[in-house]
Amino acid sequence: MSELSFKTEVFEGPLDLLLHLISKNKVSICDIPISMITDQYFAYIELMQQLDMEVGGEFLVMASQLLYIKSKMLLPVPEEEEEDPRAELADRLEEYKRYKEAALEMDKLSHSMEHVVFKGPEPLDLPKVKTENREIPIEKLFDAFFAVIDRSATRKPIDPKTFKRVIGRTNFSVRAASTNVIRRLKKGERASFASLFEGLRVRGEYVATFLALLELIKENVVVVMQEGDTLYCEKGEKDVELDNWEEY
Repeated sequence: MSELSFKTEVFEGPLDLLLHLISKNKVSICDIPISMITDQYFAYIELMQQLDMEVGGEFLVMASQLLYIKSKMLLPVPEEEEEDPRAELADRLEEYKRYKEAALEMDKLSHSMEHVVFKGPEPLDLPKVKTENREIPIEKLFDAFFAVIDRSATRKPIDPKTFKRVIGRTNFSVRAASTNVIRRLKKGERASFASLFEGLRVRGEYVATFLALLELIKENVVVVMQEGDTLYCEKGEKDVELDNWEEY
């Protein structure tokens, strides 16, 4: 057997060593000369012991597997056993080779990126996005309504449970409030949620207008959107005639 030099070689495991031996001898993984490769493998194990290098258990396990394959190759092959005893080892070597090549390629890419300078992110002046009524939680509308109430008077915000009792009064018609909202938005202009309550005098009018807005939003007569912290209303897709709505 020719003299082999492994003095400067460091292998990550037995498969790494076998790939080195296969490459050094210029043989195919699919047709491993098992006797020669086994002898060279044991030569490396012996060299490691001579150099007081720690021989890992995985190297010894592979040594026993190589001896088993070598013995199978030396014995006559029964007719019922057609599979090559080297096939499993060849599959493992092929898979390990693919992983090793991929790791080397990733390492090259990693080093090539060391000299690349990336430009830092710049703030983008994006247009404001409209959020239509189906995406706005009902709680936001309540919060906006209570904020209007707080600004209009020093009284505490109305408990939503009292809406039914307050609207029951005939003085302030929800249908009439709906007419006022539709007339305001018929011009095609967008109005802030708070501006629809301007000029109202008492709480009953505020509540009627708010419930009118909820009904119009539900029917898609009015669309609500949000820009920043402000809610806006505009005419929706559904069109209505003012004559069909009760007025004051």
